[in-house]
Amino acid sequence: MQQPPKDTPSGEDAVSRSDLNQTREEVLEYWTEERIAEAKPREVRLPKPGPAPASQD
Repeated sequence: MQQPPKDTPSGEDAVSRSDLNQTREEVLEYWTEERIAEAKPREVRLPKPGPAPASQD
């Protein structure tokens, strides 16, 4: 069974995660050859780099 979308718009969470409520068999049943062929890779956006660490002597 596919998970419902979250209320938070995409890209607002710092970290992406999901709770897996399906069994291995359910996941394998969901991913048919047609779904695999139409799947698109997820866009990965890394956070902006922070300030460089201070050098240590």
